[in-house]
Amino acid sequence: MSDTPATSAPVRPFSTAPSWMAMQALWLLMVAGVLLWVFQTTDIDRQIAHLFFDEQQRVFPLRRTWLFEDLLHHSAKQVTYLAVAASLYVCYLGYRGALEWLPPRNALLAALGMLLIPLGITTLKHLISRHCPWDIVDFGGYAPYLHLLDAPPPTIKAGVCFPAGHASTGLLWIVWGVALRPAGRGMARLGLLAGLLLGGVLGIARMAQGAHFLSHTLWSLWFAWAMSLGLAHVVAADLRLGTARARQE
Repeated sequence: MSDTPATSAPVRPFSTAPSWMAMQALWLLMVAGVLLWVFQTTDIDRQIAHLFFDEQQRVFPLRRTWLFEDLLHHSAKQVTYLAVAASLYVCYLGYRGALEWLPPRNALLAALGMLLIPLGITTLKHLISRHCPWDIVDFGGYAPYLHLLDAPPPTIKAGVCFPAGHASTGLLWIVWGVALRPAGRGMARLGLLAGLLLGGVLGIARMAQGAHFLSHTLWSLWFAWAMSLGLAHVVAADLRLGTARARQE
């Protein structure tokens, strides 16, 4: 029998969390700069809102329709509450160590993200005084249109429409794009895609109703991703790709 110790198979190198987090932070700064520049220097918000506005009747025709108000607004909220409740149970199992693909700290990250992303965006709505399109004078309302960095008139009732709160009920799933990184690139992308798709559909639906400008929804997306990354740092989540798969092997 040979005395030479057996050598283990080489382990596939993982993406390092610090470099990935640094890249994400850089992207966040760049995107924030682009959003500020585009929506502060152009009138694209109102131009897009006019596409959904009936100039003759001075209303947003889709505001009270069954599809947009009942299904994509009220019913979507109820379905989200149920889905989040079920997902929180999955997070509980992961936190207890019962799921190989969801490490305990990542389960905590997902649970906090699903709860704090909509809560944080709702809080910002009350701190940043911006109005819905249907409140703007251009669309039959009472308030002037303001860019994000414009000072609101003290005589006008404060708005509570920025960023987009309803879109956050879809964008909250973006946190899974971070929490599922140990399960592999495919699972992480699936979580990210779910958040983008649901948030995009709900955000566009509210834009069509006159409830939000495009910038409101895009900034909600920015805040959702920023909060996901910030929470990942706070709970020290495992952000290396494929670590769960490697443990199983």
